[in-house]
Amino acid sequence: MSSMNGTKREVPPVGVMVVGPDARSQGGIAAVIANYRRTSFWRECNCEHFSTCADWAWKWARMLYSAWRGCVFVPTVVFKRPAVVSIHTADRSSFYRKLFYIVVVRLFSIPVVVHVHPASFVEFFVKGNRLTRFAITTVADISNRIVFLSDIAASQFRELFPHTRMAVIPNPVDVDRYGVEPRAPMKDHYRILFMGWIVREKGVYDIVDAMPDVLARFPQAEFLFAGNKETEQLKNMIDERQLSRHAKVLGWVEGREKYELLMSSRLLLLPSYSEGIPNVILEAMASGLPVVTTPVGGIPSVFVEGETGYFVSPGNPRELSARIVQMLSDDEDCEKISRSSRQRVKALYDLEVIGRQLEHLYREFQPQPSQMAYARPNGDQHVRHRRPF
Repeated sequence: MSSMNGTKREVPPVGVMVVGPDARSQGGIAAVIANYRRTSFWRECNCEHFSTCADWAWKWARMLYSAWRGCVFVPTVVFKRPAVVSIHTADRSSFYRKLFYIVVVRLFSIPVVVHVHPASFVEFFVKGNRLTRFAITTVADISNRIVFLSDIAASQFRELFPHTRMAVIPNPVDVDRYGVEPRAPMKDHYRILFMGWIVREKGVYDIVDAMPDVLARFPQAEFLFAGNKETEQLKNMIDERQLSRHAKVLGWVEGREKYELLMSSRLLLLPSYSEGIPNVILEAMASGLPVVTTPVGGIPSVFVEGETGYFVSPGNPRELSARIVQMLSDDEDCEKISRSSRQRVKALYDLEVIGRQLEHLYREFQPQPSQMAYARPNGDQHVRHRRPF
């Protein structure tokens, strides 16, 4: 870490092994780890990524890859001996895969920090069978820290997890990647964007149900759906409703294409039934794109109604269509939201804001000289740092 006068402050490397999906994977956790890589935390704490799964191959190849990575993990830990392991998990199959990694790390007496990403994790616990609940409570007992994305998510586990081991660190967003180019003006601009998994839980089919009322008021409106999963089912629904002239299903987008969609749209819709802190909302805020979403999961912790967009109730297409019409009708309000969204995300969720929080957390596990000393034959103590990655 650099001091204020520009000189390098000598800090022994922590050595953080970050365990999560392959860098080429789609989805929120992979995107979060990609953003971590861009922070000073990754450099200052000497991080290395260990991939556990991938979604870029066919089903059996993915299963073989996951099994192979599990086998490779043990010798990797033995050889590299990280100071701390950071494990990122969702619920269901993701949690069961990561349970293996958590247990292995603790068997080697290495500190482990578990990052819980989905807001649905509490539902996973409450509705889980006895074995699932036992596994989750075991993770709570053996983990050194459990990190949630929001105070809302953390509060759901305060009676189950030890308070002193819980932490809240939201997802970061690279604000400087957005807003470099001027965005499209709001006036006479009616492109409406959905971006994320195309599944019922994201409210994507509620958008289709809301489209006729919006098109009755704004026949020039265009709905774009960027994501994967149930793309064919969505296309069929759009065709059956005879809405194909006003809608496009683009599939998964990333990089420059994703940036251009965020910068060229009038609204982002994310009427989800359950969420953690969606990366796409932070990206929309960074690009000055007004958002219509739902007050579920960790969204209320980052989203301010009237300042970054507006809430609607989950599963209510009529309310959704009314809000879309209202926002398409009010250019001035959308311009105001565009400015305030970017200011808020810059102050609270920019890469280095979150990077400093991560570094503060992981520095707690920095090996101390007293823990790394060994006696020389003449009785002197010699400091020996753990092997950096």
